[in-house]
Amino acid sequence: MMPSTTPQVPYKPPGSDFYTWVDLNTRLLRDRVIFVGRFLDEEAANQIIATLLYLRSEDSTRPISLYMNVPGALMKPSLAIYDAMIGVECPISTLNLGLATGMGAFLCAAGTPGQRFCLPNARFLMQKTGMEEGMRGQATDLAIDVAENYKDNERMLAKLAQHTGQSLTKIKKDFERDFYLTANEAKLYGVVDKVLLPKYSRSDPAMRAEFGRFEGEPQRYQDYRESSGWGGAPSYTKG
Repeated sequence: MMPSTTPQVPYKPPGSDFYTWVDLNTRLLRDRVIFVGRFLDEEAANQIIATLLYLRSEDSTRPISLYMNVPGALMKPSLAIYDAMIGVECPISTLNLGLATGMGAFLCAAGTPGQRFCLPNARFLMQKTGMEEGMRGQATDLAIDVAENYKDNERMLAKLAQHTGQSLTKIKKDFERDFYLTANEAKLYGVVDKVLLPKYSRSDPAMRAEFGRFEGEPQRYQDYRESSGWGGAPSYTKG
């Protein structure tokens, strides 16, 4: 049975001889890890942006990791997160743990080149984002909202083309319909740089010693395409 509140874990502050109990998210933040496991609305975006700015002020050179499992996202809050990711000086590593939907997939692709990862069973739902609220009101007002949403999606597609290396023409053609990408397909499409697989067994004590960062310990992981041997490559190519 899952706990109804955020789990508490032991943490030994630097310079202290004693452990203290802190909530799991606080412990992860000490490793500069931001866990994003919810729908991205205004509240979630404000928390993520504030955390990015705090970690930047704490150390503007150390990487920040975004661990993502995003079932959906609103356009405007997601674009605000994107601007914060691009604006901070720190390298931003992204890792899709399970599902990145819509703007969540876009944010995964927006990480620092070479530091965008996913796990082998992760999936990406690539799609445009619709209106954030039900359409009500006068026709003129509705037309303004629709035009604004269209422009936001066009900007998103243009940025996604930059981050993936795909041509804008191909991106627009692909996004005429929603489509899923597997982990390997996401790598071929340019959404991520590497698919992570553990090299060691679960019983290895080194894997249990600390929280750690997936991408911060490359010796423990192998590339999916090089080592998995799972079937042939799909036809997701640059173009």
